Amino acid sequence: MNGVLIGLVALAAISLGLRSTALLLGPEVHPLGRLALALAAGALITLVILELTESYRVSELGLGLLLSLSPVGVFDLLKWWFMWRRRPPRQLQ
Repeated sequence: MNGVLIGLVALAAISLGLRSTALLLGPEVHPLGRLALALAAGALITLVILELTESYRVSELGLGLLLSLSPVGVFDLLKWWFMWRRRPPRQLQ
């Protein structure tokens, strides 16, 4: 794969990770921790999709599925960034 395809698959992984962790984690989790967990979860989901489609010998289908998600990855990453920037600072007790 060349660099563009790797970048697009990485954006799809970010999208899958951020959307899956949004369902599982509450607002009390720090945004950088959420992003790190989302990257790990997205990478795992992406690897499972690519391995599964490779085992059925339809790897182009899996790659096409992930590439169709990559524009959503840009949106999800921007949404995460703006939500992190608007988050109020924690008060010291």
